[in-house]
Amino acid sequence: MEIIRDYDLTARNTFGMKVHCACLVEYDSVGELEKLYAGHLYDLPKPVLHIGGGSNLLFTKDFPGTVFHSRIRFIDPDFQSTDCCVEVGAGVVFDDFCGWAAENNLWGAENLSYIPGETGAAAVQNIGAYGVEVKDIIYKVKCFDAVTGRIVEFSRDECGYGYRESLFKTDRKGRYVVTSVVFRLHRTPAPVLDYGHIRSAVEEEAGVSGDELLKVLTPGLVRKVITDVRKTKLPEPSETGSAGSFFKNPVVPKSAYDKVVSVARLSLGDNCTVPGYDAGSGFVKIPAAWLIEQCGWKGYIEGNVGVYGKQPLVLVNVTGNASPDEVVALERKIIRSVMEKFDIQLHPEVEHV
Repeated sequence: MEIIRDYDLTARNTFGMKVHCACLVEYDSVGELEKLYAGHLYDLPKPVLHIGGGSNLLFTKDFPGTVFHSRIRFIDPDFQSTDCCVEVGAGVVFDDFCGWAAENNLWGAENLSYIPGETGAAAVQNIGAYGVEVKDIIYKVKCFDAVTGRIVEFSRDECGYGYRESLFKTDRKGRYVVTSVVFRLHRTPAPVLDYGHIRSAVEEEAGVSGDELLKVLTPGLVRKVITDVRKTKLPEPSETGSAGSFFKNPVVPKSAYDKVVSVARLSLGDNCTVPGYDAGSGFVKIPAAWLIEQCGWKGYIEGNVGVYGKQPLVLVNVTGNASPDEVVALERKIIRSVMEKFDIQLHPEVEHV
């Protein structure tokens, strides 16, 4: 266990916000976490915030309390089960787990490759990409209950998962600390390729298509394609600070989608295509990146912040010296412009602290 007072959080958030916390605590086991809450917690600055890799956070100012970070790192598979259940420590880098799954020829995690962050935070956020959400492969989530001091387990259905939501972010926020996640992966091929241009990219990588593709397809091949696609669209945090996808893709009634189509045709012509994905129950998911680009933000720079030139869903710390106020100001301008043009309300995916 490590306890550091007046800690610089710049390297602990991928946006690179230059902020401090009153105290940082890192623990290596569930036992250490239990001891912290049983005794040391009373001596630590409040409030308490648990973070993972800091890839989905925007610190809006110095944090006056204690930041906790898990270093519980293990991958423990059960190869005896029909499918493969794998327990993964909350502090494991999630992409490392995706890589492990691909190396062991296990299906389910490949579309989630190269999403930054750690495993515990992935379960809290219900991360997703290219037609897959992490809830699709979660079997159960193990947590420390900060109220009772006990270890508890939640089945996938009990986690209250929705689009970038879970009970750990809503009514139970702050009570449960994820210590590990049990995933259920598959030995039988189960590729999810019909999202965007993923199928064509996989076919190009494999050199075959149709029925022949299934003969050569592996989780590793899909993972490579997904990783390559993400690298072309998203900045490397080590080079340019960002929090990944800054906004959620809005899920709206079909009537609202039709209105977006009408507005778009006024400026783009009657043959324009507005991307949209059936979200069920008469709702459509519209890519926020498309809405933002149509409002002219792609590649925009203002002071130390900007909108990434290859992916308008990403706000970036252009100079490395951006302040939280600059990021928030740009965020608000983008939200306002999308509302004015399309009557669609964007909401941040990034958690503001």
